[in-house]
Amino acid sequence: MWGYLSEFWNAIVSVGDYSVAWFQSVGNAVAGAIGGLFEDLTHHFYDIFYIIRWFLSNLGDMFVIAFTPLIWVFNFIRGFFVSATSSLEELGILIPEMTILSPNVLAFFDAFPYFSLLLSGIAGALGLLVLLFIVKKIIHI
Repeated sequence: MWGYLSEFWNAIVSVGDYSVAWFQSVGNAVAGAIGGLFEDLTHHFYDIFYIIRWFLSNLGDMFVIAFTPLIWVFNFIRGFFVSATSSLEELGILIPEMTILSPNVLAFFDAFPYFSLLLSGIAGALGLLVLLFIVKKIIHI
């Protein structure tokens, strides 16, 4: 192996009078060119993967934005029906003794005919107005 390399070196040196520094500079130039070729190639691959990542990220954001109003409506309707059909104990709401009305206050409210029905109607109308407001906002989105 060393004999072949010495013959190769002698053939190069016999062509002209070149110094070792000149051969080192040529070797460095060739190594730099090869390194630059691979760096340029990897840079282009990186750009391609970067564009693909950017596109998929924006596509995911578009899906999130598109389905957010539907998720809001679904959660509102589900929560409404769960809370409307459950008792306070099932919902985990404990009524402390201090919120129970005194007999005088209950007698005052019982003096109005159909007071509980009137309260239910007012609450239903307010709930309907809130629901119409939400639907109106969704339509304008």
